[in-house]
Amino acid sequence: MVAQPRKFLEVIHRTDDGDVVGLSACAGFELGKWRYKKLAEHMINWLPHFALRPDEIDKIGPENPLDLLKEAAYRIFTADAGKNRGEIGELLLHIICVTEYRASAFVSRVFYKMRSNDQVTGFDSALVTYDEDSGDVELWLGEAKFYKDTKAAVAAALASLKGHLDEGFLEETKILIGPKIEPKAPGYDKLQWLFDAGSKLDDIVKRIVVPVLVASESEAAQSFAECGDDYPSLVIEEFEYLQGRFSTSAIAKQVRIVVIYVPLASKEALETRFIEKLGLFR
Repeated sequence: MVAQPRKFLEVIHRTDDGDVVGLSACAGFELGKWRYKKLAEHMINWLPHFALRPDEIDKIGPENPLDLLKEAAYRIFTADAGKNRGEIGELLLHIICVTEYRASAFVSRVFYKMRSNDQVTGFDSALVTYDEDSGDVELWLGEAKFYKDTKAAVAAALASLKGHLDEGFLEETKILIGPKIEPKAPGYDKLQWLFDAGSKLDDIVKRIVVPVLVASESEAAQSFAECGDDYPSLVIEEFEYLQGRFSTSAIAKQVRIVVIYVPLASKEALETRFIEKLGLFR
């Protein structure tokens, strides 16, 4: 198994208490400047882990790392993707769920991103956590918003989740994903049972955790040079705003929500740098 890239994002705040839990993680600063260039490079390193199947990742070796990195980049960031760079948020969501919550992929990305009509996109991540001692499995079906404005990101996330958690969508998700579960997925046998055609949606719903990533421009990050030592407390205030919005939503009454906040000093700077780096592998 190929090792994961080293951790880069700095966890500023984390809460595991309450109905809605979560964390805030930042790229950090060097000489007073936000480390967006290094964050972009870190995300590029994660592309194979994000886009490839476990058996493909296992094949990465000294003779083919560039080929597989190109394949990962092509699958996720195709030339006709236009200006919508939502995949950056999806990649950040994947990285943080894997590194901070020990989640693992259990199905190829293509099978949870599209509904059967090939028009309506689905969850932005499909991961699983598995407790070897108890045998408990949780499905981490996530939503990611990479936005300039935080309030707009929250509104969009809530609207998306409302559609994802209706009966028809969950039934269709079960039908599409069930036969495609990776044999090496943690808790494979229990996952197979959950997604069996005869299983009840209630059995799936009570095991769903919804990680919601909001990566948006932050007043704290933009004013780091002035706020200095107060930066962590200001980011915590921004995180608590998000936590409050999701805590009072109807979604929180249906499933457990994990709020993940990534404060950005400049969405455009990170986006531009990431696309520049990505261009080297296409």
